[in-house]
Amino acid sequence: MDSPFYYRCRVESSTLQLVCPLDSRPVQLIFRGLQVVKEKRALLRDVSGVVKPGELLAVMGPSGCGKTTLLNCLSGRVSLDGGEIWLNRERLTKRWRRRICYVQQQDVFFPDLTLRQTLEYQARLRLPDTLTHSQKMQCVDHIIEVLDLAACQDTIIGDYTKRGLSGGEKKRTSIACELLTNPSLMLLDEPTSGLDSHSAQALISRLKKYAEQEGKSIVVTVHQPSSRMFHSFSKLLLLSRGQVAYYGSTANIGRFFSTIGLTLLPHYNPADFIRERIAIVTTLVLLSVEQIKGPEEVRERIVAAARAARQGPDCPPELRPDYNPSQHPLCDHLIHYHEHHIGHNAENANLTFSDKTRPRKEDEGGTLWLDTQSHASSSANSADDDYSWQWPTSFWSQFKVLSERNFQEARPRMLSRLNWLQTIALGLLAGLLWLRLPRTEAALHDIQGWMFFSTTYWMLFAHFGALSSFPPEREVINKERLSGSYRLSAYYLAKMVGELPLTITLPAVYHIISYPMLGFQSPAVFVTLLAFLLLNTVVAQSVGFFVGACCLDLQVSITASALYTLATQLLGGYLATAVPPWLAWARYASMVHYAYQNMQILEFGVGEPIACSQPSKFLECKNGTTIPVSAILENQGGARGSGLPLWANTAVLLAFLVIFRTLGYLVLRYYRVPK
Repeated sequence: MDSPFYYRCRVESSTLQLVCPLDSRPVQLIFRGLQVVKEKRALLRDVSGVVKPGELLAVMGPSGCGKTTLLNCLSGRVSLDGGEIWLNRERLTKRWRRRICYVQQQDVFFPDLTLRQTLEYQARLRLPDTLTHSQKMQCVDHIIEVLDLAACQDTIIGDYTKRGLSGGEKKRTSIACELLTNPSLMLLDEPTSGLDSHSAQALISRLKKYAEQEGKSIVVTVHQPSSRMFHSFSKLLLLSRGQVAYYGSTANIGRFFSTIGLTLLPHYNPADFIRERIAIVTTLVLLSVEQIKGPEEVRERIVAAARAARQGPDCPPELRPDYNPSQHPLCDHLIHYHEHHIGHNAENANLTFSDKTRPRKEDEGGTLWLDTQSHASSSANSADDDYSWQWPTSFWSQFKVLSERNFQEARPRMLSRLNWLQTIALGLLAGLLWLRLPRTEAALHDIQGWMFFSTTYWMLFAHFGALSSFPPEREVINKERLSGSYRLSAYYLAKMVGELPLTITLPAVYHIISYPMLGFQSPAVFVTLLAFLLLNTVVAQSVGFFVGACCLDLQVSITASALYTLATQLLGGYLATAVPPWLAWARYASMVHYAYQNMQILEFGVGEPIACSQPSKFLECKNGTTIPVSAILENQGGARGSGLPLWANTAVLLAFLVIFRTLGYLVLRYYRVPK
């Protein structure tokens, strides 16, 4: 139990607390001079700040000001064009990114899982193997209690088609999933969006209490907080057009605005006042920490900003054309801010932000002090990690949990009541349509019709079913991959195995209903035909996985799949027997062709033979009474097209299976990397 990832739950002061000796140590976040430029547009310009353990920093500003971009930078998901990020005197690296809690604005879950199931699967995946199952469930109970989710823990998440959790409950569930790992740094993007004022205030109060009691560092973005919520923030970082308009205590916001000629009226919500006057503040305030070398340069920048601000319609009265902005109180305020506030916090963190800083090794902990070169490379694709990342759980544990979760999540979708009704109805309809067919040449076309219909229908069903399952699932998987919950290989293999029983259930039921009604009597042929029908279904699902992984747009994937599946039907050897020579090669890419050929070889070669009719179109009937399977295949164009025996057709289908499953994994691994 001495693992560095060891967690334990204990009762302390009548409250259940989550204790982690290593990963829960307090974290001080320092970000300095952050710059992000995309398509020649500056999303962030010289953004700096400090968040200490126990503090709740609120990032405010109008839409498009760079709030989400800042959180993406702090979490290491966006490359920086300048600036640096430090966590406890260490540069932000891949090892740190895996341990930062980031709750995105959009709540992404599997809709058919309950709240408790969602948390339990997260706990089993993200809490280390050194914990027993009961200990992990204790942690789930603790989080449910802390976030007041007990009343809805057995309710499904839901979506726009299924009623489930409310917006506030979904937001708290997103936070609960991240709190399971007991993070020391939490980043939350618009956690109050879509919530009523009471729910929003309750959520922020819980976060503030959690930060103070547990010593966590929390950064949240908010758009329009209430007055009570605004004053509950420890610090405020005000952004506009990617620049810092204010950074400091919320208690000093009124005094700050008064220094620039904007008086905060009594009994007026400061957040509303800021939103109305943010354009003026942005024009007046240009903070730059990375490149400013002294108070004179600060003064010069503010003077230039003030002269530009006097042209605006909302310019304060004192900024008249003949006014000297260098005498404005804002100059002294910002100079004081640069000299004492940022510099003092950097000194407390033992950080020197000069170009002459050289790496040195500390006596305690063995942390390397890095130089202050641009942090853009290490924020997104870190190549200088001092420690290799270790997954909290083993591959086998991840595979086992993900297989179970995939089965639970896919079962309502794949084995829905409508799918059961459709399968049973089609099985009965096919059985009645081809009821007790005689084994004669006259009924040969009908027997082949049942084979082709069965093969084609379940190919389409599995293919488009896999295609439609990827878009909603992709968002969940990308979120979990970014958080470092599990290996992609474990997820992909678990998805294949977990959904396999569900994939073969309905085709098996259809075959069991329809095939005996045709009057076929051979048990061996019955079982073998079922095996090839299921193999064809699984192969079609593999192609669907590959196309779904390649195409982000569902309409594009449906169009590409429709072209492929329709072509395979046309070239499979049933609808068109006289395929032009220049198109003959295309049948080798047809899944239906190989499966259909195998079913004919089994049914007409192993089962009871087909009796000849008089007159007969088969030359073999002149010297015999039954039609050999080779003649039937040749009449279908099979022998001329491929002439492959049963084992070769089976090998080709298995090759399809392996190739498309492998290609699907490679696309997810190297092409569809979450951003």
